[in-house]
Amino acid sequence: MRMRRAAIAMLALAGLLCFSGGAWAKARHGGPPAMWIDIELEGSNGYSIHISVNQRQRLLLQVTKEGYAAEYMARDVLAETDRVKAKLLGLGTISVRFHPRGPVRHPSVFGCGSKKPPTVQPGVVRGTIRFAGEREYTQVKVHEAEAATEKPTSRCRYGAKFESNFRDREWVSKFSAEDVGALFLARKYRPGTIGGGQVLYWAETAVRYETASGRVPLVVYRHVRVPAPASTFSDPHPGYLTVSPPPPLSGTGTFARTPESVFTWEGDLSVQFPGLDPIPLAGPSFGSEYCLRKLGCVRQSADPG
Repeated sequence: MRMRRAAIAMLALAGLLCFSGGAWAKARHGGPPAMWIDIELEGSNGYSIHISVNQRQRLLLQVTKEGYAAEYMARDVLAETDRVKAKLLGLGTISVRFHPRGPVRHPSVFGCGSKKPPTVQPGVVRGTIRFAGEREYTQVKVHEAEAATEKPTSRCRYGAKFESNFRDREWVSKFSAEDVGALFLARKYRPGTIGGGQVLYWAETAVRYETASGRVPLVVYRHVRVPAPASTFSDPHPGYLTVSPPPPLSGTGTFARTPESVFTWEGDLSVQFPGLDPIPLAGPSFGSEYCLRKLGCVRQSADPG
């Protein structure tokens, strides 16, 4: 089958939000509640793998390690109440059946108030799960894994932890740059506001794989969240900003006012995601926005050329 890759517009995670695998599934699959199967695995090189699939034939495989996450959303899926078959376009296959083990639970779900709790059945899946990330940055091959089925009674799912950054309003300056398929965010906070430094960096990419007929069997989102010292974010005056984030980002990006009173976003800033070549995060193809809390924001559109 002839395939092609196409960059897609980002989801604009400007709030620097953190999601678990279940939350991604809830946010992107949408629709009324449906039966879910959730599978927990440990991949090689210290990565955790979470598989979430529902009866609408949508599967999400999430790989996480520290501040990095990748979500592989597949559509070549057969999902029933106790069985899953799926292909991940050359990256792996899943063919398992769920076997209950232990009593049914009705856990409360944070943030869902007095709504009726979901029905969760712990158990195991047996069959074959095989996955190898790009350039084999992580791999897993098992014939049995811990799992659970869930029948939600609302759109609040057990395990779908949604954790927003409660300090989002405490930034003193922030910057964002976005191209088709790539997003870069940086926020500088008051000293002592966040752990690990005074600046938070976020980089995200997205790509979809299309057939010649336009069908999209796989979409992949990747993102990384990195705290850093204040020295990596230099904004001595409103018309100038330079950032030099730590790994897995590298290089420097500079946002500056030109003599013609327009702004440029330039430099060799890039992000290195596991299994991929470095992805540029600066240049004329990026639209950008720079904000100072006390002064407001300036914006620069991408160069149409």
